[in-house]
Amino acid sequence: MPVHRVRLEAGSTATILGTSDQRASSSWLGFGRAHVLGQGRGVWLGVGGGTVHLETENVGASTGEVGGWLRRGEQRLTLSAATVRTSTVSTVIFSDETVLRVRDPVGYTDVSLAGHGVWRQLEVDAVAISRHAWKGNLASMPTAMLSGAWWFTPYVGVAGAIGRQLSDPLRGTARARYATVALRLSAERHGPVRARTTPPRVAVGDASIVAASADGGAAMIRVHAAGARTVEIMGDLTAWTPVALARRGDRWEVRLTTTPGAHHVVVRINGGPWAPPANLPRVDDELGGTVGLLVVP
Repeated sequence: MPVHRVRLEAGSTATILGTSDQRASSSWLGFGRAHVLGQGRGVWLGVGGGTVHLETENVGASTGEVGGWLRRGEQRLTLSAATVRTSTVSTVIFSDETVLRVRDPVGYTDVSLAGHGVWRQLEVDAVAISRHAWKGNLASMPTAMLSGAWWFTPYVGVAGAIGRQLSDPLRGTARARYATVALRLSAERHGPVRARTTPPRVAVGDASIVAASADGGAAMIRVHAAGARTVEIMGDLTAWTPVALARRGDRWEVRLTTTPGAHHVVVRINGGPWAPPANLPRVDDELGGTVGLLVVP
C-alpha cells in the first residue's frame, strides 16, 4: 500500500456503571495508536492499559489492537482484532457472613468486521464480532449488531438499532440483547449535498470550494479565498498529499483525476493551518479530525 501519511494518536477513556443489583464498577484506560494512511485505505496498530474497579477490588488491564479500513465515498469497511487481558471479580458469601472476593484472570480476542454505508438520507451500520476466549471463564461466541438512521431533515433523523452485546469486563457490563428507537439531533449536515459549479464568496481568511465535471473523467476543483497569496488542498482525492492551486482571476483552480461522490478535504491558505472549507458540511474523519465533505459530480 503506498504510504501518504502517518499519524499518531493518544488518549484515555473513563467509565462508571451502576445497576440496582450490583455495586458500581468503573475503569480508566489510556491508549496509543499509530495510523498509516493510503488513498482510501489505512491500517493501525495500538496498545493500551489501565485499571478496572470491580466490587471493592482494583485490577489491572492491558489491550492490544490491529486493524485496517477501506473507504469509497461514504461507504466504509473496517476489519480489526482487539486483545484484552484483565480479571473478573466474584463474590462468595459464607454461612457465617464472611465475604470472599475471588479474582479470575481472563484473556480474549474480539475480531470484528464493521460496515458503514450512506444512501441519500439513509445511513446504515452493521457490525459482526467473533470472540475467542483463551483464558478464564468467558465464553467464546459470535454476535452482531445493526443500526440505521433516516435523516428527514439535514439535522434531525430517526435512528434505530438491534443486536446483542457481549460481556465487557473493562466496563463491567453483562451480555445482553437490545433494541432501541430514538430521535437523533446532529450539529453536522446529513443527507445528499448538492454540488455547485462556482465557489461562494467568503470573508478574508476563509476559503470556499466546489468541484465541477471536466473532460476525461477528471474534476475541476475551484476555490475562492479573498486576499490569498497561495492556496493548497489536501484530502482523499489527492491521496492526502498537499496540492497547490493556480490563480484564475478571482479564484484558484486545479484539475484532478478522481472518482465521483463525496470526498474528505481540507484547505490551507498562505501556508497557514489546514482547515475545512467554510462552505462545506463538516464531518469527523477516521482519526477523529474534522474535514469538509466535498461532492464531486
